[in-house]
Amino acid sequence: MKKIFVLFIVFFVGFSIAGTAQKRSAKKKTDKKELSEKQRYIEADLFMQAMREKAVNNLEKSGHLLDQALEINPKDAAAHYEKAKILLETGRGEQAFEEASKAVQLDEKNKWYKSLYANLAKAEGKYDTYVAVYKELSDTYPTELNYLNELAFAYYFTGDYKKAVETYDNIEDQVGINEGLTKQKAKLYNLIGQPENAVKEYERLIATNPDEPRYYALLAEFSTKNNMEDKAVWAYQKIVELNPEDPYVHISLAEFYKNKGEDLKAFEELKLGMANQNLGLKTKINLLFNYYSGPLTEEQKKQALELSEILKKAHPDEVVAESFHATMLYENKEYAEARVIFREILKENAGNYPFWEQLLFSDLYLDDNEQLAKDSEEALKYFPSYPLPYFFAGISYFQLKDFEKAKTFLEDGKDFVVNNPALLEQFYSSLGDTYNELKNYDASYAAYDKALGINPDNSIVLNNYAYYLSLRSEQLEKAEKMAARAVELDPYNNNNLDTYAWVLYKLEKFDKAFEWIQKAVANGGDESGVVLEHYGDILYKLGKTEEAVTFWNKAKQQKDYSDLLDKKIQDRKLYE
Repeated sequence: MKKIFVLFIVFFVGFSIAGTAQKRSAKKKTDKKELSEKQRYIEADLFMQAMREKAVNNLEKSGHLLDQALEINPKDAAAHYEKAKILLETGRGEQAFEEASKAVQLDEKNKWYKSLYANLAKAEGKYDTYVAVYKELSDTYPTELNYLNELAFAYYFTGDYKKAVETYDNIEDQVGINEGLTKQKAKLYNLIGQPENAVKEYERLIATNPDEPRYYALLAEFSTKNNMEDKAVWAYQKIVELNPEDPYVHISLAEFYKNKGEDLKAFEELKLGMANQNLGLKTKINLLFNYYSGPLTEEQKKQALELSEILKKAHPDEVVAESFHATMLYENKEYAEARVIFREILKENAGNYPFWEQLLFSDLYLDDNEQLAKDSEEALKYFPSYPLPYFFAGISYFQLKDFEKAKTFLEDGKDFVVNNPALLEQFYSSLGDTYNELKNYDASYAAYDKALGINPDNSIVLNNYAYYLSLRSEQLEKAEKMAARAVELDPYNNNNLDTYAWVLYKLEKFDKAFEWIQKAVANGGDESGVVLEHYGDILYKLGKTEEAVTFWNKAKQQKDYSDLLDKKIQDRKLYE
């Protein structure tokens, strides 16, 4: 059975080759030098072998076989055509174009040869040929839409937009008006500089189905982009009329009015869009983030808060709506209301770290150190390797004057800081303050040095470091340099001005100290008992006892002053 099968295949191939040879023989009767029967047979056989090799993707061998066939009969259009396709597949476009050109010259009526020839002309940058061949094909086969479409694209590709429109008109005559063709023609009219004709195309499309909102949307979008405001508004209004529940029309109108600078109208449309339950919540959130991109004005923050309330009503069971509302409360500094919602969300979703952060910041901004300490410790149960809750716990316990706890949290938390020098700087700065309160002065100075190693221009650290050194009359020259730099960085901060004056006082530079303490008082220090007491001390050193006592009495009216102030006032004498 196996041998019979092989014989059958050989017979079949031979029959095919013979048939091909017969056809070619008929075609070449007018040739000056006709091929012999044997040559025709060999050429046909080589051609068939080439096609078999091509079928199994053996392109190199197929091309070699075609070359042999063309050596026998260089006027075989089919062989040139197949050779062109192989050359194209193997990335040899220029040679492929030459072979396709020969195929077309030998058989000018074959549309497949012409199509390949035209496409290769385009690839090789021979655009005149590309257009001309597809024009011939379209004229010859006017009902074959693929040729008309290719011709339209050819005109578009070569910048002949008017002829491209005419070609699309021919297509439209055959298939009728449709959305795809209308969009193509409108695009071309816009490129020509005739947007009014593009509008007419969209109006023709609308006329085919006046109840289709999408067609009005296309007109509205085009009109908006081309500053045809009346047409755009009319189209949007028609969409609302036809489909009041359209989920996007009010969003589009909001964008339209926003671009026109009519912010109030834009906001009203946006509210309608946000209230539409047919529009998904995530889509709404994304739209809002795009709508309110960049730094927000106070008015925009208020608007965003109002929109978040609308979202809550439209999606009452969605956590995303609830959290977005809480975030907008937070952005509007409504921290007390915001943290109530954050705390409720975290009861069900304790693993959401960003909500913990917003809760902790709400506690911080409300100056609620007790709650900040509790919430920070609670957050650390779920995120024991996150540094920020340690930091918040540390600074809250510092404010609560539990310095040992503050130290523990700050020391532990700094080891979890990774690739965040600003936060590590804050840890060391707070540790410096904490060690100072615990009278571990060497550790305090070391922490401040580490903070300044990260940021030498941290004016708060420079000020505190200098002040604590001055209180203990240690390293006063270093303290003077740091205090001067703090004033340079923040020249209107009465704490910095007071510290610099006090370091100068300690260095017995009383005239200069008096100059700077005056600046401290002028920049808000008149409400600080410490600053006013220092003013009195400096005046006393300058021999102005009466004035000194006056300022000591003023300091007594404030909350912060030294334990020696009463004795100074009573004895009218400086005690240190």
